[in-house]
Amino acid sequence: MSIPFICWFSIFLLKEANTQGENGTVIVELNVFSGCPNPIARMSKRPIDRLLASNNQWRISTLYEGLGYRGFTIYDMGNTTETKIIARGSDISIENQLLDWSVVPREVKLHCQQMIRRAFLARNENINQTRRCEPVSSETIYEPYKWNSRRFVRRWNNCYNYANDRITNTFAQPGRANNYRAPTMDGPSVQYGAELDGLVRIEAPTQCLPEPNGNLVALVIWPGNDYHFYRLDENGMFSHKPGRTDARNVDNSEQIITDPRTADRGPYSVFQCFMDTEPDVINIR
Repeated sequence: MSIPFICWFSIFLLKEANTQGENGTVIVELNVFSGCPNPIARMSKRPIDRLLASNNQWRISTLYEGLGYRGFTIYDMGNTTETKIIARGSDISIENQLLDWSVVPREVKLHCQQMIRRAFLARNENINQTRRCEPVSSETIYEPYKWNSRRFVRRWNNCYNYANDRITNTFAQPGRANNYRAPTMDGPSVQYGAELDGLVRIEAPTQCLPEPNGNLVALVIWPGNDYHFYRLDENGMFSHKPGRTDARNVDNSEQIITDPRTADRGPYSVFQCFMDTEPDVINIR
């Protein structure tokens, strides 16, 4: 079977890029193929830097992992540790400009253009749905320094401490202050322990966030293994503290968390419920 010209051309460019590093030069890779090497283009760094400076949205991007157009990777030939990713749907103007600079067959370019537009429209639809919701916030303030700067506090306070904004240094567990231990690691069992501690379940019948009386938190479950809590802060975004690690305000894909129901939660596949908590009322240990 003969190898298509585009494959041979990509292989040639890849070899050239790997053997000729130059200051002021970048390699732009169009992530689109599976069997053949991706199309790449050698370019001057200056116009690329100007283009990327026009919008910062791409900075929190991760490449789409399916088949077809996935986005762009930009390699700085003068600094091998400086790699930039522009994911599918992260910025329609930047993606289209990079696509115009790419030398690919017409059908490949048409496919990429369709995927860029589709991702843009889907993103706008999500934004419009969010705008139809009333803004919701809690009284807690995102202060990572408070939880991350001292090793003892970081190690002995978990997601449950963080969600309730209570530093107990006991690695608090739902229900333990009331002599309860979840018999199985499932949503109802963990929720019941939290309710014993004073948290109250809040129903969320729509895609909008429910309005809490105190502070809004969310309980999710890794079935049979673990639980996790997120909390809504006064800035309208969610943050969390995974176990003994730092408090953070992004999900597993390094995206800002506007709703835990749609966030990348890794293996915590079950969204159990939203709950209301008030640090001065609840009792955790």
